[in-house]
Amino acid sequence: MLTLDKARVAQRFSQSLTTYDQQAVAQQQINRQLIQLLLQQEKRHFAQLLEIGCGTGQLTALLKQHFSVTQWHLNDLCAVQPRLQTLLAGEQFHFFQGDAESICFPKGYDLIASASTVQWFSDPKAFIAQCAAKLRPRGLLLLSTFAPQNLQEIRHLTGIGLTCPDRDCWRDWLTPHFEILHLSQRDIPLYFASPMAVLQHLKATGVTAVRRENWTKSKLQHFLQHYQQHYAVEAKKVRLTYQPIFIFARKKEEK
Repeated sequence: MLTLDKARVAQRFSQSLTTYDQQAVAQQQINRQLIQLLLQQEKRHFAQLLEIGCGTGQLTALLKQHFSVTQWHLNDLCAVQPRLQTLLAGEQFHFFQGDAESICFPKGYDLIASASTVQWFSDPKAFIAQCAAKLRPRGLLLLSTFAPQNLQEIRHLTGIGLTCPDRDCWRDWLTPHFEILHLSQRDIPLYFASPMAVLQHLKATGVTAVRRENWTKSKLQHFLQHYQQHYAVEAKKVRLTYQPIFIFARKKEEK
């Protein structure tokens, strides 16, 4: 299993903060689907909410738009508090900067939400158990992560990619603690003008944080040529496929 350098992840995402919102098209679709899942239940107010990996605040903004929250708790590896102060002006919120797997969050949340973050975690099974411990009885867990074949085009050509658990793993980890309300997977294909545009997109969204890759001129040319050969589609575009997993669950009543 690939061991992630969390400091490197933080560095790459910090460098991409100014370009992330414009380029994160797949993540925007993911955030909207998470909100649609949450809207399927009747609750429209949360006394205490924890969002893990809030980033530039895309999911935060949608949560604020559709729900009222008394106390926001938000977390990210990067120093995004100034953005949150603007986004949540007039709201009560506390920002926890750092690795969510190492932070001792308070107990008593009504909702724990996280979009496109937990794929970076070292021990997702333990994270699920911790979420259950931090939620109130019948509290809600709303997550997106990525499936094993996420960004399969990059993985196929370079051998680089996160080792992501599949849906069965998530089901096994959730079942002892949660009633699973929704667990699904889908493909989100994006289309770019060239393989170089794909690399620029990945850099602009911080996704290149998996490991340091030294691109020599010949290595880059080889990658661009083979990407064009394997993943060209109509209208002179090339494809890049995101493969998100969506999780919506309710904490079981304590017996």
